[in-house]
Amino acid sequence: MKIYEMIFCKGSYEQTRLFYTVNNKTSREHFIDHIRLELDTELHDFKLTCTSDSKADLLCLFEQIHHESFLHVNAMADVFIESSTASFDQYISLNVEEHNVLDI
Repeated sequence: MKIYEMIFCKGSYEQTRLFYTVNNKTSREHFIDHIRLELDTELHDFKLTCTSDSKADLLCLFEQIHHESFLHVNAMADVFIESSTASFDQYISLNVEEHNVLDI
């Protein structure tokens, strides 16, 4: 049986990975939607949990990172949905890896 691992590389050491039983436009669109939701959730959670004395400055920085992350995803989304791979630069990319799973 084959499964497909969809990977969003956000930098040198940060990735989002999800597994799907099919690799088609619908599953890739779902993955893009999941990434967007994850980005929104990260910002929302930061707003709720940050207790730093510099919260306003940190929030401004985090909002800028959030905005840039959306720009990166949006820039790659159409190509990824069509071709299963897209690259923004050497550190930011979307791709699909196929894995064989043994059914014993």
